Amino acid sequence: MKKAIILAIGNELVEGLIVDTNSRYLAQRLKEFGYYIVRTETLPDNFDIMVLRIKEAIKDADLIITSGGLGPTEDDLTREAVAHSIGRKLLKNEAIAQELINRAIKYYGKAPESVVKQAFVIENAEVIDNKVGTAPGQMLKYDGKIIILLPGPPVELIPMFESILEKLKTNDSLYTRRIKTIGIPEAVLMDEYKDILYSNSRITIATMASYERGVEVRFTGPIEIKDEIDYVVNTLLPKLGESVYALDDKEMHDVVYELLVKNNYTVSFAESCTGGLISSTFVDIPGVSSVFKGSVVAYSNEAKIEILGVSKETIEKFGAVSEECVIEMAQGAKKIFNSNFSVAVSGIAGPSGGSEKKPVGTVCIAVCSPNGINSATYNLRGDRQMIRKRSTLIAFDMLRRGIIKCQG
Repeated sequence: MKKAIILAIGNELVEGLIVDTNSRYLAQRLKEFGYYIVRTETLPDNFDIMVLRIKEAIKDADLIITSGGLGPTEDDLTREAVAHSIGRKLLKNEAIAQELINRAIKYYGKAPESVVKQAFVIENAEVIDNKVGTAPGQMLKYDGKIIILLPGPPVELIPMFESILEKLKTNDSLYTRRIKTIGIPEAVLMDEYKDILYSNSRITIATMASYERGVEVRFTGPIEIKDEIDYVVNTLLPKLGESVYALDDKEMHDVVYELLVKNNYTVSFAESCTGGLISSTFVDIPGVSSVFKGSVVAYSNEAKIEILGVSKETIEKFGAVSEECVIEMAQGAKKIFNSNFSVAVSGIAGPSGGSEKKPVGTVCIAVCSPNGINSATYNLRGDRQMIRKRSTLIAFDMLRRGIIKCQG
C-alpha cells in the first residue's frame, strides 16, 4: 500500500485561530483510494521549517500533499519551500499571470504587483485549475514520488483535489459504504446487530457518533469485495428501519429535500434558539427554492406573538420553550407561507437561561403537516453550538418522518 503525508501550512493553524478540516478530508479520501496515511502535520509559515519537513516527507512517503501558503503575500512560502526542497526552479507562467491581473482589475479595480506571485510554477509541474479562488494548485513528480500543492480554503481545495483524484488511484483502492442513523445509541446499534455487522471478517467496521450527524456506521474493504460489503449493508438496512436517514455521502437535509420534491410538498420554518441555522443549512442545497417557501427567526417573545401569532396567554402559562408554544409557531409559519409542512423550534441553548424545571439543553420542536401536528421535547447536552446543531438535525429528522407518514 502506498504511503501519504499531509502537510497543513499556516500560522493561523499552528496558533489555533482556525481548525484544520482539510487534513481530515484529504486523509479520508486518500484512504478510500488505497493510501496509508503516515502522518499529518501542521507547519508554521517558516521557510526553514517547511523545507525540513518537506524533505522528511519525501523520504517517508510516496505522496505528499500540502495545503495553504499559495497566496500572494510574503508569508505564503509553500511554492518556494517545495521548489527549494527538490532543487527545482520557480518559473513565471505568463498566461496565469495575465489571468490573475485581469481578474484583480475586474473585481478590485486594480492589480497589486503581489498578485503575480501566484503565477509562479515549479519546474515541470502540472497546474491544477482553481475555479473558485485565485491561487492555482500544482502537481509534480520527483524521484518516483508525487507532490501536490493545494490552497488552504476548503471551498477551493476540495473541488481541486477531486478533479485530480483519478490520477492517484492505486491497486489497493478501498470500497466504503456508510449508513447514517439517528435515534439509536451507538452502543445499542453495535450490540443488537453485531451478528450482521461482523459477519464478514474481510470487512472493517467503524462507527462515529456526532451531535450534528447522529451515529454513522462505516463498512470498508478491498474493492474486490464490493458485492460482499453491499450485501452486509443491504441486510442491515431493513433491521434499522426509519432510524436510517441517509446512505454514503448524503446528509439529512439532502434526504428531506428529495422527499419534498418527490411528493411535491413545500416547507417553511419558524426558528428561535436555532437562529436561522435550519434555514441556512437547507438553502445550501441548489434548487431548494422549489420546496422551501421561507422562514421566520422569532427570537423574542414579541416576535413570536406579533409575527407568528403565538398567543400571549400561551407564553405566560407554558413559556416560550414549550410544546404549546412551538405548535403555535409552526401553525403560524404554515399560515404565513402557505406551505404543506412547517417546523418550529424553541429552546435554551445556554450557557445561561436555564432553570431546574427547564435546564440548558431543553428544546421543543413541532412539525405541522397535512396529517396534523407532532411535537416533542428534548433534553440535549453540550455547549451552545452543539445544542443548536443537534436541534437542527432533530428538526430535520422529525420533518423527514412526517413526510414519510404523509406519503403512505
